[in-house]
Amino acid sequence: MKLYFDLTTSLCWGGFPVGITRVEREIAKRAGGRSGVAAAYCFYHTPSRAFYEMAPWLAEAVLSGSCHVDRADLLAADFSSRVDESDVGRIVGDTVGRGVSDARALSAAVRHAADMSLAHILRSRNNLSVIPIHWGAQRRLAPTTDLVGRKIRLNSDTWIINAGLDWEHKDLREIRIAKGKRDFKYVAIIYDLIPLLYPHFVVPSYVDVLKRYFGELLWTADYALCISETTKRDVEKHMTEWRMPRLPMDSWQLGSDIGSSQSGDAQTNARLRGSKYLLYVSTIEPRKSHRTVVEAFDHLVRSGQVDDDAVCVFVGRAGWNIDNLLQEIRTNPAIKDRIVILSDISDAELGALYEDARFVVFPSRYEGYGLSLVEAMALGKACISSDTGSLSEVGGDAPLYIPPYDISAWADAIRDFMNDDQLVRSYEQRSRDHYKPVTWDLSADQFYDRLNAAMGVSK
Repeated sequence: MKLYFDLTTSLCWGGFPVGITRVEREIAKRAGGRSGVAAAYCFYHTPSRAFYEMAPWLAEAVLSGSCHVDRADLLAADFSSRVDESDVGRIVGDTVGRGVSDARALSAAVRHAADMSLAHILRSRNNLSVIPIHWGAQRRLAPTTDLVGRKIRLNSDTWIINAGLDWEHKDLREIRIAKGKRDFKYVAIIYDLIPLLYPHFVVPSYVDVLKRYFGELLWTADYALCISETTKRDVEKHMTEWRMPRLPMDSWQLGSDIGSSQSGDAQTNARLRGSKYLLYVSTIEPRKSHRTVVEAFDHLVRSGQVDDDAVCVFVGRAGWNIDNLLQEIRTNPAIKDRIVILSDISDAELGALYEDARFVVFPSRYEGYGLSLVEAMALGKACISSDTGSLSEVGGDAPLYIPPYDISAWADAIRDFMNDDQLVRSYEQRSRDHYKPVTWDLSADQFYDRLNAAMGVSK
């Protein structure tokens, strides 16, 4: 029996890990010693409808965030071609490895192998398939055969774990058809059912895509691991309502530990030095209710209910349908210099921002987990959270809960947390008393214990 952890999403992810990519990497890199069977890493290539085992160096680099491949380049790559093993093939491959284009590589091969026939050189050209790999700011070409160990031969002893953005990277209908022929097992990590429950919170062009995706996923998966009991209940209810066959599933807790803040970027912290800031870590999009915080904060500033050193900090990439909100922030004279928006920051910088924040907010309208809420509680921060989805499940008795639509209540809470030191200290103590931090090591223990049981194996 062989277990493959699919890293297609992480392979195509540029930047620091957030949300789904963080979960995929943290759980995948801890498979060794926890999986009850031999484990390796793979990616899915849509054009060839095949899973390819990753070369060990590539898996290590992807899991550490050292490199990535653009999705368009992955789709265009040919992983069936073999680099010519002759002298000219090695010259071409070596030259490509130094980061030059195919044409320049072939020119170099001609210069260094002038005694070889044109037919020989053209055969090498035809057999050469390369793909650009991004290493930080550098973009280097590599033979596609260097990226893969082999094409995976799917059979009844094969288990594949999907933890990423499958709707972007896979054709689940084809995978389901392949399962019918080869009887391999497909394990789904399910984060939430927001596209089905609240489609108005989803990018309009993705609504139908995601509905089809979940329809295929729930018929394709042999076993599912949900990131919360809330998500598990949502899935079970949906499948019951649609009279779908029972899908074996469990839930497990996500980790809350992030990188050390000691090496954080001093320049980032310098922008906030001397301020009392609330922190919200999340992609900026309608479902996350940044507008609730903006409107509450604007009211407090204009009415003089918070001091001049009160600041609001948003950390996250800009999502969909937020141009108007960002424009309002940039042009509002009362708050334009008091709302700081940061994105693509390291774990060290994020840790420093958490530690220096006066308190943390999470006003989202629905969540399958709430990763930044548990990260904040693990650091003993005072937290204000909405009371929807899984947030009360993962937050327990630590945060102050407020409905996400109640802007007046959010304004009162933000005012009190900005001005009342004793109140902040009491909620910091609640985080320490009521939330038991879950490390990613412990999260992986839970994950692989449940998976091993589903597979009928032990460590």
